[in-house]
Amino acid sequence: MLKLLNLAHLGILIGILYWPAEAMIHSFIFKNGHFIDNLYHSDANEIWMRILISSMFIGFGIYARKSVLHQQHLQEHLDKERKRLHQIIDSSYDAYISIDQHSIITGWNLSAEKLFGWPKPHIMGKKLDVIIPTLLRHDHHKGMQHYQQTSIGPWLYKPVYTKALHHDGFELAIELVVTPITSDGEQEFFAFIREQTSKR
Repeated sequence: MLKLLNLAHLGILIGILYWPAEAMIHSFIFKNGHFIDNLYHSDANEIWMRILISSMFIGFGIYARKSVLHQQHLQEHLDKERKRLHQIIDSSYDAYISIDQHSIITGWNLSAEKLFGWPKPHIMGKKLDVIIPTLLRHDHHKGMQHYQQTSIGPWLYKPVYTKALHHDGFELAIELVVTPITSDGEQEFFAFIREQTSKR
């Protein structure tokens, strides 16, 4: 960000230095009079042209600085909101899991750690199969393939009651709601999950 601010200041500096630079070009390149005479040129048209060009550089520098500061403010606001959202998800009572279109786990909160027994650093990047009982994995793969081909999933947007696999190898009854989203052209899925406390 500091480099961008320096670029903004550069526009102002160029605007200030334009007059002596033009005078040097006339004197040493075009051999048109002395440097001092060109610097303090008395031609009204020449003066107005210099003022206009310098003003354009200075104006661009000021505009660029304001734009950079505005973008910095927006980025700080987005970072703050993203951090706040992560804190909300992480402190949620329900377990939160997100996966990509290849069933790779991309999101995992503290409640998910408690429910499934997998610490977040050990589960991120693994296939969702690690928490799906063996007998249900084929149905999961088939359902994901069907959704990617048709955008239809009967298990979306509503409570689904099924079984999950704990890190220690035992199964547990769960209730989950799965929601798909599209981000940068890539399909993602996130779910809020809780253990069933009664038979459904």
